[in-house]
This record gives sequence, C-alpha cells and structure tokens, in this order.
Amino acid sequence: MENVSSYLTFPESTIPECEFVAAVAARTGCRLLVDVNNIYVNARNHGIDADAYLAAIPPAMVAEIHLAGFDASGPCLVDTHGAPVAPEVWSLYERALERYGRVPTLIEWDTDIPDFAVLQREAATAQSYLDACLAVAA
Repeated sequence: MENVSSYLTFPESTIPECEFVAAVAARTGCRLLVDVNNIYVNARNHGIDADAYLAAIPPAMVAEIHLAGFDASGPCLVDTHGAPVAPEVWSLYERALERYGRVPTLIEWDTDIPDFAVLQREAATAQSYLDACLAVAA
C-alpha cells in the first residue's frame, strides 16, 4: 500500500493519514511503499510535520521508498512525477533512510521525460544516500 499525495482535507477525518496508513498495514499485514515526495507535498499543502509522518510508520512495515518531482508553480505543490527530486525531498529521504534503514528505492518520472543522463544522475544521487546509510550502519 502507498501513501498518496493530496490537495484537500476533509473535516470528517478523525486521525492523521500517517496513523491511518500504519493502522491499515498493521491490521492487514501488508507492507508499505512510502512515497517520500508525497509526504513532502502533503506536509507543504496541509501544514503537517513530515518528520512526524515518518516517525508514525514502523520501520518493519516499509518495503520500498518512492521519490519524485513536483510542480510548485501554483497555490499548492502538485505531485507530477515530471521534475527532478527537490533538495527538500532528498533531505527528507535521508531522514527516512535513517529511520527505516537501507530500503529499496524507486524514482518515479512519468511526464516530461528528460535525457537519460538526467535520470542516471537522479539514480546516482539516490544510490549515494543508500550507500551513506549502509556506511552509517556498518
């Protein structure tokens, strides 16, 4: 199961999304695909604490991490999968790795596909964070 990006909230919501996602995973036994970009987008769009979101997800539940780019040209951030991973998302990814350990990571890029060299640089950046996580664990 993956946490989603959102652009509005509902007054009827009684628990934070991170608690809901963790509860569903705990009750079903499914593991989570934690989309760090979605956490960042939602934090900015709704004023939530991205680090508190990471802290609410038990490390044993995390099977994979996703990263992506967003569009910041309007009144809210939009998860487009069409831009490089933002520096703030790389920073949040680093903190996610500190919490969850060395988790398989995928960079999503679905629109405005750049030259292959750009994709390779994004992958190399993610690998450098993973390698640093491994070095810290050793």
